[in-house]
Amino acid sequence: MFACCAIAVTIGCGASGPAVEMVTGVVNLDGSPCADATVKFIPVVSEETGTQEGVAAVGKTQSDGSFTLNAQGAPPGAGTTAGSYVVTIEKVEYPEVEEITEDDPRYGTPAQEKAEMEAANAKPTYIVPRAYGFEDRSGLSAKVGTPPNEFTFNLTSEFTGAE
Repeated sequence: MFACCAIAVTIGCGASGPAVEMVTGVVNLDGSPCADATVKFIPVVSEETGTQEGVAAVGKTQSDGSFTLNAQGAPPGAGTTAGSYVVTIEKVEYPEVEEITEDDPRYGTPAQEKAEMEAANAKPTYIVPRAYGFEDRSGLSAKVGTPPNEFTFNLTSEFTGAE
């Protein structure tokens, strides 16, 4: 009986998710590390087969600009599958807006309406130029294969995506 249970537990303990390769990298903006940016690897569709060449993955840069990727369905920080990718990088800061809660004496008054209007009209600040966040304009790519899969992306504030 014990042997049957052990076999059942072992069979159920296999690896789940796609087979991935570790992917790390660094993002620099104007020669300095870019912290808190979102890095996305978006699979390219093969012209030969018409299928995606990888699995989408995302990572967040640390204070030194470094990142590791997390693929959908893979363990955190594991990387992504082999394939060709378009890379997008975004860093957006939103202005701080005042939130008036139910326990605030201004709740339900014109002051609350004004605060909500200001929040709705608040414009984000793109720390990394917005064009780097579009698949068709970023100009960034990566090919994941046999390790090491280490990538450095040197971005510039003047980038418009029109090049």
